[in-house]
Parts: sequence; C-alpha cells; structure tokens
Amino acid sequence: MIKTVILVFIAVIALAAIAFSVVFTFIMRKKPGKLPPGFTVTAHSGCEHTEDNSTEFLEKAIEIKASVLEVDLTFRSDGTPVLIHKNEAADGEGLLFDEALKYISESSDSVKLNLDLKSTAFLPNAVAVVEKYGLRDRCFYTGVTEDFLDAVRKDGGGLPYFLNLNLGFGKRHGKGLYDALKKVKDSSAIGINCNYRSASHSMVGLFHENGLLVSCWTANSKRVMRRLLSVAPDNITTRYPTVLGKMI
Repeated sequence: MIKTVILVFIAVIALAAIAFSVVFTFIMRKKPGKLPPGFTVTAHSGCEHTEDNSTEFLEKAIEIKASVLEVDLTFRSDGTPVLIHKNEAADGEGLLFDEALKYISESSDSVKLNLDLKSTAFLPNAVAVVEKYGLRDRCFYTGVTEDFLDAVRKDGGGLPYFLNLNLGFGKRHGKGLYDALKKVKDSSAIGINCNYRSASHSMVGLFHENGLLVSCWTANSKRVMRRLLSVAPDNITTRYPTVLGKMI
C-alpha cells in the first residue's frame, strides 16, 4: 500500500513538472509587448563574438547599425581614461577613450554611447574627451551605483545617467519595488538599470507612470530576449543585437 502511494505521488510530481514546463515555454514564447517610443537595443561590449572594449567591437557595433553601444570606462593611475572591465587599469592597459571616441565620431553620426563606469576617480578627464569630440548629446552613464552618485553628480559633466540597482527576489514586488522607485527618483537619474531577472510588467509600468526609464541587462539567450520583449522596457542590452533585432 505504501509503495503504491509513493508511486502515485511520484507520478503526480512528474505530471506537474511537465505541465509547468509547457506553461513556462508558452510564456517565454510570448510575442513582444508594445515597445515604448524610443526603445533601444544596446550592443554590449564584445558583441557578436568580438573582443570586449576593442576597436574590433566598435567597428562591428557600427557595422550592424547598433543604436547604442556599451563600453566599460575606467582610468589608469595617471588619470588617463581607458576602456577595460577593471576598477583601475595598469599603465598601457585598455583602449584609449580618446581613440575610441575619435573613431566613433568619424564613423557614425547617430550611435549613442553607454559609458558603464567602473571608476569615477578621474571622471572630469573622461568628460573632457566627450566634449572634445562633440558627443555630449550622445553619451550617458550606467554602472552608477549608490556609491558613485556623488562623484557623478559633481564631476560627471551633467551627462544623464541610470541608477544601477540590484533588486533581489524579495525586492521585486510591493514595498521593495516602491523603495527602488524612490531611490531612483531621489538620485535624479533618468531611470533604473537592472539585471533582466528584476524586470516585470508591474515594474516597467510603475517606472513609466513616474516618468522614468527602465534598462535591462544582459539578454544573451532567446528565452531571456523573449521575456524582456514581453515586458517592454526602454532598453535591452545584449551581446547578440542582431539576434534580438530579428525578434522585434
């Protein structure tokens, strides 16, 4: 008798798992929601199998006509701004920010730059390069944690920025979501930049109702891309912008 009950229980669990899988797959294949005006796809540094923060990446992002490209911005000890995914670059490390912006200014008159801050140590030096190439209207910051806020406000040259927030599972609904909204509003950011796991219809709706943008990173699988498109944020960052573009 006990053995029969156990077998029945296992069978019920198995059927429930199959049902969940079917429902989950259906949800993940939902058609894109109505994307907001100005929706963008950001080409993550190293997109389309190029090297992160490289000239090859910049060339590829412009070749595929990415609307936004993301670079990791940090500084060498002498204050030179460079592109590399490190809090501080050693002497000789990283692609010179000056070289990158020179290439972009000469190769595209429309692509925007998402400057993902890894440090704010010499931020005025980066702003000077942005102004040198007349790209102020095409640049904005991400990677702006609460620890970076004061520096960005003081030395960021007035460029717009998203506030990076880590919304753990318990902070994605109810009070946690309203707390996140308050932090973004109090920070004077133009919106929130968050992991794709944090995104939901209720979150996007709440931020849009308050005049704020929602940017999500990093959607590298079709499953995640479908989910985010159904949520309809203002921006999706991905290493595979051509794949995402075909799904819109």
